[in-house]
Amino acid sequence: RASMSSRLARQRTALRPAAEALTTEFYAKLVGVSFAVGSCMELFMVKTGFYDKVTAIEAERRVAFSEPPAWIAELRDKHEKSRG
Repeated sequence: RASMSSRLARQRTALRPAAEALTTEFYAKLVGVSFAVGSCMELFMVKTGFYDKVTAIEAERRVAFSEPPAWIAELRDKHEKSRG
């Protein structure tokens, strides 16, 4: 039983330095590094034409979804021919 409590005490003290490392200074550095990495990623995507490609693909997708599927258009045409 004594060895069990000393093992728990060692585990608790081992966790303290990690918890104390999470200071405001650490978070400020983390925000700065994250901002810099995100900015570099955005710059890369703009320079490589990523957004132009995505915009074109999205426009094609919207056009495709705005038209009815071929089988519905065929049924509609058959119906219009039978009426008129």
